[in-house]
Amino acid sequence: MKNYSRFAIKYFRQLLVFRVFVALSIIVSIIQIFNLPYGSWALITTVTIMGSIHFLGGVLSKANQRITGTILGAIIGLSLYSIPTSYNWLHHIILITTVVTAIYYTQGKYPYAALVVAITVVVVAGGGPEDLHAAMWRTINVFWAAIVAICCSLYIFPARATDHYLNYTHQFIKLCCNYYHQHNQQIAVENFQPIDINPLSNILDKQTSLQPHTKNENIASKQLLTEIMLTEEQIFTMMGSMLHTRWDKQLGQNKINDMPGLMEAKEQLADRFSRLAIQIENQHILPVKPEEIKMLSLLPPTESHEQSDTSNISYYGYLWLNREIARQFSQLTHLLSEYYSHLHNK
Repeated sequence: MKNYSRFAIKYFRQLLVFRVFVALSIIVSIIQIFNLPYGSWALITTVTIMGSIHFLGGVLSKANQRITGTILGAIIGLSLYSIPTSYNWLHHIILITTVVTAIYYTQGKYPYAALVVAITVVVVAGGGPEDLHAAMWRTINVFWAAIVAICCSLYIFPARATDHYLNYTHQFIKLCCNYYHQHNQQIAVENFQPIDINPLSNILDKQTSLQPHTKNENIASKQLLTEIMLTEEQIFTMMGSMLHTRWDKQLGQNKINDMPGLMEAKEQLADRFSRLAIQIENQHILPVKPEEIKMLSLLPPTESHEQSDTSNISYYGYLWLNREIARQFSQLTHLLSEYYSHLHNK
């Protein structure tokens, strides 16, 4: 992982605060130097944008919606001032109708833009038909402050969702390694205890929440990132089935323990997980071919087991889970290798 990526992940909150500090300092300076009226609206806009958009991908996806929504809301809000002041009631009726309509569209394709329209209309025209001067300055302040906030988010220690996403992949691989080692030790001593893998589930949840941002940061590789996530989910499913099953209560327990080469193959796979975690840190992934994994070349001695033996159900089920984890692991190494190759070639 690159030095800046490590730095940005480690000090994520501090850098967010610093970006907000710089943006507010710039805006306060501009307000004071040019003595702008209603400058508080510029400050409110900055806090609203930077408080809700942390990652670069979020900034890129919402910047256009924010500016478009601000312009559209300002046009609608200012147009209300064409209504004569004697029709004060009509001003407020149209205001409420416009805001409610915008809220309705927050459940559509561009929810953030619709929300910004509603907010901007209220900011611009919420003071009533007699408040045109304030409306004009609120519109100006909201617009230029939005640009300052977006620029600060983009260029001052930007937070990349992709860095956090791949950091979670690194954590996921390390935990898989630890859980797999632990499981192998339990099988070896025939003292099995179910292993809680909720931390793996929590990592996948966090990655899922980051996906919309990562897709905007890496347009060319968004399909790769999606496939990485899907492969992790497959590994999680197989791990969950393996680690939650009481294999010491299964009829095939003895066959599992007695199978030649199985323990060595499982430990080799666990070591592969550990090696991959190190490679992710260095951003240099060596793809692992299926034939390089002992588990995928390991075949059970079928001649020693009769097909009618019911213990074969759990026996072959256990082998299938291990082989499927190995197959998905190989797939994950190829996906990560392709992603980092693309990253280095930019």
